[in-house]
Formats: sequence, structure tokens, C-alpha cells
Amino acid sequence: MVGLIHTVLFNMVDQLAGHEKTREIRSAAGVAPDAEFRIDENYDDAEFRKVLSTACEQLGLSQQQAEAAFAKAFYEDSKERWPTWFALSKNARDFLKRQPTIHNGFATGVSDPAARPIIRDKFRQEEREDRLIVHYRSPNQLCGVFVELAQQILAHYGETATIEHPHCLNRGDDACEIHVIWS
Repeated sequence: MVGLIHTVLFNMVDQLAGHEKTREIRSAAGVAPDAEFRIDENYDDAEFRKVLSTACEQLGLSQQQAEAAFAKAFYEDSKERWPTWFALSKNARDFLKRQPTIHNGFATGVSDPAARPIIRDKFRQEEREDRLIVHYRSPNQLCGVFVELAQQILAHYGETATIEHPHCLNRGDDACEIHVIWS
């Protein structure tokens, strides 16, 4: 997992609960108070899961609530950090079709070539006339973040769609399958 994800999570905690709570969560999760996370470095997925579960415990959030808050924070960060992503897309479908390419682009920037497939191989997508079908496989089981981000992207473009999640890692399936359906 690239360091941007950690950075967005800690920034989210700062916004929700303040710097002192962020320091407490870092300490409880075993993250050094001065640790910096880089976008071109891959970090242990287990470390992120530990930080996220610690944040859930200390903030009194369920996994679903934390994923929704993180998705919103990531969306807000992305609008500011990469406005071109949004300018390139005329609608939510165009943007969501680019999502695997955007995600995989992070892998190309990671300095350790052996770590690139770990990032790159999490998403696969199919396009149908009325929907996009996203296949997600990761030990992080953060499919809820994608669902919430899709909702943020739909709202950004003033659109509505139905999101179905017929297969899910969190329900014991081998991979997640998420359908974004336009009527």
C-alpha cells in the first residue's frame, strides 16, 4: 500500500478528532510519531490494517463508518492533489472507468519493482452497456472504500446509479464484485 493512503488516514483522524488523538492512534498502532509516508514507497498492508482498526476503536467507528469517512477524505484530497483526473472525465462513468488505471499508476511510481504487482493486481474491471463491474481482490478487504468512493464520484458529477455488491471478500467470497449500474 502506498504511503498516500496512510497520510490520508492520519489527516482524516486529525480532522475528526485532532492532533492529540492522531498521536495516540499512531502510538497504539506502533507507528513512530515522526514517521513519514511516501507516495513512491510500498508499506506493509498489515500495518495499515492495524492503524485503521486502532482508529476505529479509538474513534468509536465501525469499519463501515471508517471506510466511508476515509473515502470522503480521499476524495477531497484527490480533488485538490489531482484535479486533472476530474477534468479528464465528462461524467462519473468515465472517471470510474479510469479508476483501475489511476490505481495501477501508483504501482509504477513505487521504487521497489517487486512491490508493484501487490498494488497493481487489486482491481480488474468489465464494462457493460448499463454498468461497470469492478473485481477487487486484496487482503485488506477494503471494498467498502471503493463503494463509498464511487458514491463520492457520482455525487461529484451530479449523477445517480445503483451500486450492488453481490460477491464480497468480507462475506467469504474469493473476491469482491461490485456493480455500478446506470438506469
